[in-house]
Amino acid sequence: MRRYSPAARLYHATRYSLNGLLAAFREEQSFEYEAVVLVVLLAVVLTVGAPFPEAVALIGCWLAVMAFELVNGAVERAFDLIDQEHNPHIKAGKDMLSAAVFLMILFNAVLWGVFFYRGIFY
Repeated sequence: MRRYSPAARLYHATRYSLNGLLAAFREEQSFEYEAVVLVVLLAVVLTVGAPFPEAVALIGCWLAVMAFELVNGAVERAFDLIDQEHNPHIKAGKDMLSAAVFLMILFNAVLWGVFFYRGIFY
């Protein structure tokens, strides 16, 4: 295995990560939607003047949704390489990945709801 200097390793790792984000944005429609939601949420946080720690938590939690979506897409692609035919075990695995993303989105909806409820009623 080729060894890189720390600076070269950082450069290559960053480049691979950015390539992955670009591929997800171009090829995964759900990731594209989540990126649009991120922009909207950033605008909301800036508009309402959320305190910095809360803004970081709110945006960070949405970034976690996007990270889950990246894992979902990557594992689904690996599943597709394993078997192109309908396989109930692979379908169940894909459904579980989708459920993980769904739970993160649900958590974010509750988190943002609490943020606005607290901001309006306190």
